[in-house]
Order: sequence, then C-alpha cells, then structure tokens
Amino acid sequence: MYRFLAVLTILFGVSVATPIQAADPAPDQKGVSAQNLENLVQTLENPDRRDALLDDLRTLLEAKREAQPPQAETGAGAALLANLSERVGAVSKQLVAAASVLVDLPRMAGTIVDGLENTEQRNLWLEMLARIVVVLLAGFAAAFLLRRALQRPRDAIESRAEDDVSLTIVLLLTRTLLDLLPIAGFAAASFGALTVIGPDGDGRIATVALIDANVIVGAVLALSRMFLAPVIAGLRLFPLENETANYIFIWIKRLTILSVYGYFIIQAAMLLGLPLPAYNALLKLLGLAVGLLLIMIALQNRQNVAECIRGDGGGPLPVLRRRFADIWHILFIIYLLCSFASWALEINGGFEFVAQATALTIVIIVVGRILELAIRSGVQRAFTLGREMNTRLPGLEARANRYLPIVQTAGRSALYLFAFLGVLQVWGLDVYSWIASPSGRAVIGRVVTVALVVVAAIAIWETVSALIERSLTAKDGEGNTVTRSQRMRTLLPLLRNAFLVLLVVLVTMTVLSELGLNIAPLLAGAGVVGLAIGFGAQTLVKDVITGLFILIEDTISVGDVVDVAGHSGVVEAVTIRTIRLRDISGTVHIIPFSDVTSIENLTRDFAFALLDIGIAYREDTDAVIEVIKTIGAELRENPDFSNRIMEDIQILGLDRFDDSAVIIRARIKTQPLQQWAVRRGFNLLMKRRFDELGIEIPFPHQTIYFGEDKEGNAPPAPVRLMHDAARSKAAEEPSS
Repeated sequence: MYRFLAVLTILFGVSVATPIQAADPAPDQKGVSAQNLENLVQTLENPDRRDALLDDLRTLLEAKREAQPPQAETGAGAALLANLSERVGAVSKQLVAAASVLVDLPRMAGTIVDGLENTEQRNLWLEMLARIVVVLLAGFAAAFLLRRALQRPRDAIESRAEDDVSLTIVLLLTRTLLDLLPIAGFAAASFGALTVIGPDGDGRIATVALIDANVIVGAVLALSRMFLAPVIAGLRLFPLENETANYIFIWIKRLTILSVYGYFIIQAAMLLGLPLPAYNALLKLLGLAVGLLLIMIALQNRQNVAECIRGDGGGPLPVLRRRFADIWHILFIIYLLCSFASWALEINGGFEFVAQATALTIVIIVVGRILELAIRSGVQRAFTLGREMNTRLPGLEARANRYLPIVQTAGRSALYLFAFLGVLQVWGLDVYSWIASPSGRAVIGRVVTVALVVVAAIAIWETVSALIERSLTAKDGEGNTVTRSQRMRTLLPLLRNAFLVLLVVLVTMTVLSELGLNIAPLLAGAGVVGLAIGFGAQTLVKDVITGLFILIEDTISVGDVVDVAGHSGVVEAVTIRTIRLRDISGTVHIIPFSDVTSIENLTRDFAFALLDIGIAYREDTDAVIEVIKTIGAELRENPDFSNRIMEDIQILGLDRFDDSAVIIRARIKTQPLQQWAVRRGFNLLMKRRFDELGIEIPFPHQTIYFGEDKEGNAPPAPVRLMHDAARSKAAEEPSS
C-alpha cells in the first residue's frame, strides 16, 4: 500500500504544477498566426503563385549552396563519429532539460504552497485527491474481498503435492487463475468507480496510470508465482531449491515494480505537462537504474551461472564452455551497456533492433532446448525395441544402443548448428541468403550427400552383421541353439571383417570425392603400396591365401584331430594365417599355413578303431576270429559304447606273421573322435575273454640256434650263470 501512496503523491505534485509549465507558450509557436497560415494556403492553391514560390525557393537554395564552403568527403569512420557526436549532444540537451526541471522544483513547491493557502484551490485539490483515493480504495476493497473468498480453495490447492506432472500443471493453472481473479476485480472496481466518481482532467490521467501499473505488476507476480512456486515446493515444475526460487521471485518483483511504476509515473507526468526533453531524460535514468540492477544480479550469481555453464566437463565443446563460463558476466555487462547506449543515444532503430534480436535469441534458445529434449526422448524411444522384436532378434537392441550416443550427438549438433545460424540471422548476419546462393546450396548438398553415404553404409553394415550373427545364433522351434559347423563359425566372421574393410574403403573414397579431393592419385598410390607390400610379405600372403582355401574347402575345423607339418593334435583355433594344435602331452603347436603341404584329418565324418590282434602260432585262427566277433557284438551292446559304434566289427582276416605272433586285423566304425575309446574298451574285453579261454597273446621272444654236427646232433651250449661264477671266485680267494 505504501508504494501506491508514494506514486499518488508524485503524480499529484506533477498535476498541480502543470499550470506553471503550460503558462509559457512553446518557442516553436511564437510568431506564427492564423493569418500567416491562411496566406500560405492561398499561395499553394493558386498555380501561378505556387510556381513563383517554388522558383524563389530554388533560387534561395542555389544561393545557399554557393555560399557554403565545399566540404571534404567524409569516410564511414568520420560519419560514425559525427553521428555519435550528434547523439551525445541530443542526450546532453535532454539531461540539461531534466536538470532544468529539477532546478524548477522550488518554484513548483512554491506554487503548491500558494495553492494550499488559497482556499478555493486547496478545496479543488483535496477533492481531486479524495476522488483518486476513493477509486483506488474501491479497487483494493474488491481485490481484498475476492482474495478472502478464494483463500480456502487456494489453500486446498497449495496443500496438495502430486508427482504427476500433468496434474501439477493443472493445479498451478488453477491457482494462477485464483491469483488473477482479485487483480481483475481490482481493475473492474477501480475503472467502475473512476467512471462514476473519478476526477476529471489531470487527476483522471494519474488514476488510470496507477490502475494500469497495479494490474500489470499483479499479473507479472502471479505468473512468476506459477512458474517458480517460491513458497510451495510441491507445486514447483523446475528442480529449484527453495532459496533459489525465492531469490528469483524477489528480484523479479523488484525489477517489475521499479520498471512498471517508474514508466507509468514518467508517462503520466508527460501527459500532465512534463517537457519532452525531461521526459526522455527521466526514461533514460529509469533504464539506467534497471540496467544497474541487472548488472548487480549478474555479479551476485557469477559463480553459480559459471558452474552451470561448465557442467560436468562432458558434452559438446567442453573447452569453449569453460572459457565462456569464466567471462560470461563480462559479456553480459557489455551487452547491457551497448543496449543502453543504443537506446540512450537514440540510434535510429538501434535499440529496437537489439531488443528484437534479444527476444528472438531467447525464443530460439528456449525452442532449441525443448527440441533437444524432444529429440533425446524420441531417439531413446526409437532405439527401444518391443518384446516381440527382442525375442526374434535378441542382440539387435544391444547393437542399436551402441549407436544411441552417436545419433543423439548428431541430432544435438544439427540442432545447435541451426540454432546458431538462426541467432546469426536475427543479429543481422544474413546467413540464409548465403545458404540460398549457389555456393551455399553446393556446400549443403555435399554435406547432405556425405551424411547419407555414411548413414547408408552404417545401415548396410549393421544389416549384414545382424544377418551373420542371426545365422550363427539361430534357434530351432523348441528354442535350442542350432549348432553351426566350425566352417561357418570361422568363415562368416572372416567375411564380415572383409566386408567391413571394403565398406570403409568405399565410404572413405566417396566422402573424399564429395569433399572435392581427387582420389585418382590415392587409388594409384594405394595400388603401388599394395604391390610393394605383396612383394615384401610373400610368406604372409601365402599364409593368407592357403588358409583361405583351406577354410573354404572346410578341410580343418576346430576340434578335429589332425596331423599337419609333422605335428598331430586337436585343432584349438584356426585363423586366416595359422592353425593351432594341442598334442596329447598338452604342448601347443602354432603352424603357419605356408608350412602345410598335406593334412591328415583323423576325425572327419567318421573313424575306424583299427585292431591288430596278435595270437600264438599254435592257436586256431578260425576259433579266435569267432571269439573276436563275439567280443565286438558284446562291446556294441554295452550302453557306454553303443552310441559311439556305428557298425558291427569287421574282420579283415589274417594280416601277417610277426616274429612271435600271428596278426589278425579287424576294425570297428565309430563316431568321430571315438575310435580310441572304442579300441581301449575292445582291448579290455579281449584280454578278459582270452584269459578265460586260454588263448595266448604272445610277447616277443627269440629262438637261439647254436648249429649241429655232421651226425645232426647239436653241440652242448656252455652256459654259466653269472652269480655262480661270482660265488666260485669268492671261494677261491684266501680269507683275510
């Protein structure tokens, strides 16, 4: 209430001092009478007199030009200095006029005192002041009653704190409507009272100014309470602390009261007779005060805003953000000073341009921020696959999410670029004209082409990679993973890598060509370098080519037992250049394909457990063969070996005669890698059965022949045991 009384006092003082200002005629109006204007009109209406007047004016203008000394042509800098000097001079005149008004204050005060001593004048003033007070009191009473009537629903809204953003927005809008109703009641009651009992003339102007100022201030504060919610944290839309929200609301309140009431007071004073230079000077002083308050706010929050600008050190352009965070307050102060200078110096269209550009810049930043959040949410939703798609392609979402940061960064970068170009456009740099020019269209076309090529390459690569992974991890109808051959598990990743290299080379060449580079020397140089590398790495090339054909022909797979380059063992890994074996002792052998001349694969498709069975020469071979068949049948019926044996035992017959045994050869067809286990199982059963039947499995022995005489008798063999000889020698030695 106190601020309204202060404003009312100021306006009332200006209104009562108006006759003093209006008593003196304006200098421009002296010497101009109605008769002069009538003569000028008659001259212009008469064609002959008008032509004569024009001839006289042209003669005077030519004489004026001849009388003036020639002026040197001035450059842009001199013109700018002259214009600036003229603006500074105009501002100086305005300040002088404002100072004259201040000097004239004692005379205004004397006029007010004289008016108060005059009973008639004092009664007139008191009546006008009483009417103004009654009008304002009617508005305040209406606002008070409405505020009391709406207090209960307002408290009910403020007591609710909802987590739902939509419901919170509805509650805030409802509370803001309840805040605006008393302001509307104040305006309706005030203007209604003004129509009925309001003062006339200068008093009406002051009253309307007070009503308008109060309505605007109340509306701005109501909207500020809606967005900041300084008292009720549960209805606050933005993540602000209570202290921060109250701080922002207090400064909005101060700036609004100063600017709105100050502007309406100065405006009403001009309507009541304040000279135009003084009016302009007071407006500039008001703008200076608002600017100083903004500078104060910037200095108070320098560190907090700098930390927000720096962020967490990530994001785009971290170095530029850190540098801008250190000097943002200086740039803001310079901006305020330049804006105030363009307005105070009344540069033609300067302040309007700065204000419009600033407003559009804020709109671009706000819209850009909203679009950034929308892009982030839309990209996140686009990269989230449904349950059905995840079931069909289980690894696709994980692969797609690898590109999520890249897509978000690209979207933000494009948005930042368009926002930056928009800011440059509103600040006078006509970038859109350059974009519409042939050179601009050419640059944009190349950029779009490069982007499309890169996106298409990524899409092709991901499609091929997804198909390969789907083929390697395919599942049957029951959900079991289909076992792929080692050939596919080796060749498909190899083909994927080769396709990636080819795709990268093609995309790189295409991008360089679109950027205007001549790729013919690059292709020629790549061919020469490739030829030199081929000659210098013949062994490596031989390894790669041999390994490629071995993999294509599916000669070796991981898990096979092979014999290559004099080494045998289980294949643990096959690359494009080497094969890795682990023998039965655990030793690992790395064999380059260039050393592989022949390959013995012992486990391809099926195997044979080869059996060479030795029996004594005195045994009946036919009976032994029947026993071997019985052992083979018994082994195949054994549950431990039934799944490993593919066919019955095959008796190949009596194979050879060794020194101490007759060899019968047989074989059993088995699954790959099972021939050794089957052979060991057969040998165990054969030993037991031969022992039961008394079939001799001879060990190696020799027959020593000492010759014979002519009668056919063998001579005796002199044999002496070594331990007997040693005992006889000990007996012959004398005892000690």
